[in-house]
Amino acid sequence: MKVVLCAINSSYIHSNPALFSLKRAVESMEQPPHFVTRQYSVNFPYDMMLSELYEERPDIAAFSAYIWNIAFLERLLSDLGTLLPQTMLLLGGPEATARPKELLKRCPNLAGVVLGEGELLWPNLLKQLQQGKKKPPLPGMLWRGHKCSSTEAPFPDFALLPFPYSAQDLADIKSGRHIIYYESSRGCPYKCSFCASAHSKLRERPLDKVLRELPKLAQTGGQIKFVDRTFNINPPRALAITQAVLDLYQPGLSWHFEISPYNLPQELLDLWAKAPPGYIRLEAGVQSLHKPSLAAIRRQGDWLQAKQTLKNLLEKDNVQIHLDLIAGLPEETPATFAAAFAELHALAPHYLQLGFLKILPGTPLSFEAAERGLLYSAYPPYQILKTPTMEGGELLALGKIAKALNAFYNSGCFSQTLQKAAKLWPDGALNLYGALAKAMQEYGPGGLSLIAKAEVLAKLLLPINYELYLNLLRFDWQSRQNNQPLPLVLR
Repeated sequence: MKVVLCAINSSYIHSNPALFSLKRAVESMEQPPHFVTRQYSVNFPYDMMLSELYEERPDIAAFSAYIWNIAFLERLLSDLGTLLPQTMLLLGGPEATARPKELLKRCPNLAGVVLGEGELLWPNLLKQLQQGKKKPPLPGMLWRGHKCSSTEAPFPDFALLPFPYSAQDLADIKSGRHIIYYESSRGCPYKCSFCASAHSKLRERPLDKVLRELPKLAQTGGQIKFVDRTFNINPPRALAITQAVLDLYQPGLSWHFEISPYNLPQELLDLWAKAPPGYIRLEAGVQSLHKPSLAAIRRQGDWLQAKQTLKNLLEKDNVQIHLDLIAGLPEETPATFAAAFAELHALAPHYLQLGFLKILPGTPLSFEAAERGLLYSAYPPYQILKTPTMEGGELLALGKIAKALNAFYNSGCFSQTLQKAAKLWPDGALNLYGALAKAMQEYGPGGLSLIAKAEVLAKLLLPINYELYLNLLRFDWQSRQNNQPLPLVLR
């Protein structure tokens, strides 16, 4: 039996940890099948991908489905099923688990869907297929044409799962300069209503096992990203992992953690403060500062305390801070969102993400959406389109602002200019980026060069205060360009 396990990532630099975990699970079989793994991105040439998978001619081809690749996968499954009618096509992953029956209807060539975590199910399924059983009725498998239960597969014992990466896997990831993803926990104790983990109990990999695995990850260099929903949920554990990470320091290596900005212990803050510059990256999910919105999505915390903590970390400037803000939450208005944006922008984080609410299938918010009057796209990624307190046009305008924010602020250029302009802009920081979004339209759909960004800012700001903004633009330019003079040419 020949099996292809395929990941379609959102971009080239990403890798799929599920692919490696399932590959290691198959290695425990007494007679493992001939196993092939393939990783692509949604930007990979489609015809080349289809050709490569066709040439494998597997007995089974399985794919991980997510909101960023499911539309792509529907086309791929259709074409593969036509070219390889004898190949059993399977789907797993969050998107497949959330709506398996719908995907079986939408994808006529799809044989079955894996529900939930696959480390226990996958080797058992392959073993029974090797024995000649066509569609074994296993918990966690939903087969086309079978009246099987749609219950998820049993959870594996996190303590018994092997380290997901072989030495060759790590070498391949290193040579391709991909991000390495690692999970020291699954699930989350918080019940945020928009989150896919709202129903998932927190399970932690044994700390001693994690500490033994960290050096293996560090050998690859590059960026290692923990996929734990909230890294600091268990402070003593977070302290131990952080200290181990600091002990593994080497140039070119960095570690990324998703954290809650609330109730961070001082001991952990002190450790982060000792990190070499850029070695540790923290992504803090603020999401909203509007209390009714936070209550609607079941989040809580002392923002004033969290704000001071983030401010202290940012002033030290050795840890990179990424702050998340979500547009389109229940009860959020244009005014409350603009106020939150201005407050977070004033903190001067290294990266400020303006994201949009996604009504993911199976989440608590997906069952409350109609009652709350939330209108969202029927197609992945299920982005919010309109709420009772925010019109569709306002959300669409925020989409343009998000692109301007990424082009100017998150690119790391002209930070001093943008901070001053955001504080002085008469209609607030958010409207500054609205003005930048309009100015960007003159340059067409492509990305802006550094000099084009300087021109956009100059046209917008110099008429307001010529001397102030020209000096700031020069300072930012020289900081980025080794003290080269600003070659400003206004159109």
